[in-house]
Amino acid sequence: MPKEEIFNEPESSSDEEDPIIDEDTCNQFEIGSSFGIKYKIASESAVSLKKVYILSLCADKSFGKIAAGLSNNSVQVYDINNRVLSLATNDTLKLKTSGSVCGVRFLDETPTNLLVGSTNGSVSLYDLRTGNVEHSFQDTSDEVKKPITSFDVNANSRVICSGTDQVMNNVYLQFFDVRQKTILGGYFESHQDDVTDVKFHPTNPDLLCTGSTDGLINLFDISATSEDDALTSTINTEESVHKLNWHKNVYEKDVISCITHTNDLKTYECEEGDLIAEFDRTKVTEAIKRKSVADCNLISCHNLSDGGVFVLATSNYNKGEVVRSVQLQGKKLVPHALFDGNKQILRESLHDPTSNLVVTGGESGIVTLWTPYLADKTLPTTTGPNKLKAKSSLAKSHGKGKAPY
Repeated sequence: MPKEEIFNEPESSSDEEDPIIDEDTCNQFEIGSSFGIKYKIASESAVSLKKVYILSLCADKSFGKIAAGLSNNSVQVYDINNRVLSLATNDTLKLKTSGSVCGVRFLDETPTNLLVGSTNGSVSLYDLRTGNVEHSFQDTSDEVKKPITSFDVNANSRVICSGTDQVMNNVYLQFFDVRQKTILGGYFESHQDDVTDVKFHPTNPDLLCTGSTDGLINLFDISATSEDDALTSTINTEESVHKLNWHKNVYEKDVISCITHTNDLKTYECEEGDLIAEFDRTKVTEAIKRKSVADCNLISCHNLSDGGVFVLATSNYNKGEVVRSVQLQGKKLVPHALFDGNKQILRESLHDPTSNLVVTGGESGIVTLWTPYLADKTLPTTTGPNKLKAKSSLAKSHGKGKAPY
């Protein structure tokens, strides 16, 4: 009688009644020829020996220092030297609050000031040279506790905006003066549910976009004297908003990308609020050449140095080993890059368009620095036609105060 073979069944989608074993839709030769750029791991570091998630990442302007917000209520700080990650001086910041980390941002041109948001309702300014808290920005004007979900600092590092959960049927956008260390005020009527992302424009300090589970993306000119005047446009995505980012189209007009909580991708022209393109989870799965839609997850949208835009996407099958990016070209997604050797399900990513370096973090608590195989040579680039197009002929999907559900 032959000996019975013992083997482990492959991991498969956990959120389907009849799970699909995820695999490529074509052979390895076709995968390699389709994705023109290959990334390898240049350096990586585990933030803890215990089970810790990486919830947020940020880099300073030179991409020489990385901060990772962790699920154990702390922040790990790294230096990047010669494409190697190393722990920085005062490398671990332990929050002295009851909340958990909801975001990290470097404050200004120097890599010494780090802002750390906490769900307890405060944004703390750390001096990385000493590891001490210089100030904590918090709304103490009333007794209502406002849990922060997301925050950002504007282009000239003078204003912080934080978004909150829904509190007693109210949702708050709070503004703080960095220099005066005071609260400037807030917006209270523009969202009807939890704020999920807050993003200042990368160069215009007065331009702000916010997203929420109410499905709305709001654009504000914060130089205006009232909330009504500040709200310049409202886009109804008709889905719960997860992540936002700023881009430019071929005419140098502002464009916003939106990743939803259902892993769809949409882009909008800011001036009119028109939908430019949308890609549901199925289309993204097809673009990264995988089979299981349930395993496909979108991580972040990033800008390339030539004006192109790519989205990093993964398959959660087999602990997230498949990581790929696709580029937005008009109303199409085209293969962009492969990432070999990933060891975790990803949650966050950073990209430096100058060096083409990518940093990722995820559910196994690993910070990974990726570099292109051809990092020291000329990499394939895109030209003007591959930038985001200006408009689509689709009808507008925006309207102030109109919730999508």
